[in-house]
Amino acid sequence: MECKQIYNIGLRAYVFDSYNFIDFTVLSLYLASYTLRFLVDQWIKAADAFYDGTSRARDSLVERNRTEYELIITEIFSDEAQPLQSYFMKACTILHFLSVPSSCLFYTNK
Repeated sequence: MECKQIYNIGLRAYVFDSYNFIDFTVLSLYLASYTLRFLVDQWIKAADAFYDGTSRARDSLVERNRTEYELIITEIFSDEAQPLQSYFMKACTILHFLSVPSSCLFYTNK
């Protein structure tokens, strides 16, 4: 609808109408939020693939080996050699801490 309105009245007239400017801003922010969500999801998946964290954590939890699980978490979260991947793994757990039970560390393979 907005694209049709821009085409019919022109970009300049569309932008100078305050309602359309607010509407265009809201739609742009909405699109930007989904773009960022997609990018962050890809970065988290890349970090998980780098550490192979999901499968390692799942295997240690299936075996009920809490010590190995804690070592995996420590290894991933305190990796100073790869701070970018470690950052996204920390962000993944912080963002999903409330919705993920303690028996699951990562959300990418749900």
